[in-house]
Amino acid sequence: MRGRGLAAAAIIGTALAIGGPARAQVTVPRSELVVLGSGGPRMAGRAASSNVIVLEGKARILVDAGTGAAVRLGETGLDIRDLDIVLLTHLHIDHSADLPSVAKARAMIQAQPITFRVFGPAGRGLFPSTTSFVSRLFDTQGLYAYQRSFGAPESFTVTDLSIDLAHPITEILREGDLHVSTVATNHGEAPSVAYRIDGRGMSVAFSGDLDPSGLPNLTRLAAGADLLVFNCAVLDPPGSPAELYTRHTAPRQIGEVAHRAGVKRLLLTHIAPLVERSPDEVLTSVRAGYAGPVEIARDRMRLTLAPP
Repeated sequence: MRGRGLAAAAIIGTALAIGGPARAQVTVPRSELVVLGSGGPRMAGRAASSNVIVLEGKARILVDAGTGAAVRLGETGLDIRDLDIVLLTHLHIDHSADLPSVAKARAMIQAQPITFRVFGPAGRGLFPSTTSFVSRLFDTQGLYAYQRSFGAPESFTVTDLSIDLAHPITEILREGDLHVSTVATNHGEAPSVAYRIDGRGMSVAFSGDLDPSGLPNLTRLAAGADLLVFNCAVLDPPGSPAELYTRHTAPRQIGEVAHRAGVKRLLLTHIAPLVERSPDEVLTSVRAGYAGPVEIARDRMRLTLAPP
């Protein structure tokens, strides 16, 4: 595929040289992160948590699928015909609600059968396993049973991931230069996991929502990553409701984790209204522990992960 693309580019370049004036070449990043949703569960002007990893100019990996992700995906104009890997950090609505919408959107633009590979945490308490979650959506007795044959035929291969904090970092997918790894974290009562994606010339880690008990695991998973995408839903204590500190990581702790992990860049996402209103305070707190570049995400932001 890559060889044919390069050959085509050479032919086009030759044609331009012979038949008309040369034009500036448009280069496409080899890999990039596209932030679809940078917000949380509140209706505060941001779509909920969702990101896309683009490889070779094609959207391939969806990391969380929060409310509004499908709309934002359409706004980006990305080619989603190769989007087949879904990484869910946990099953709160603001991280998973738009999975059916994204699946339907892809099924409507092609005729060939589609297999989505979905990864997410095992179940606990009120939270089903990811296998059960997807089954309740799309299987014969599911909420959207019709979806499997509405447009392109769809199937789902689902993998439940360990939620045991003592479980080691595990590689869950290997496909050429692409490697995806995971480790358990914890988000209060919700089972949760973090992910790391390594590809040709790039590495990016995603924290998901997590409380302090999961920080050691995240630090190990993100070690040396080019980019750490960290959910920042609270202010430092006592700036947010006390109960939220049993589910989330405060800005000062985020900076300390980024420093210990030795990441090259830090992107804060899952921005709550309190954080939105205090960006300078949050950035100052993060930078107290981390000296590298820090940004606050916004919907439709694009970050190059590996140059052409």
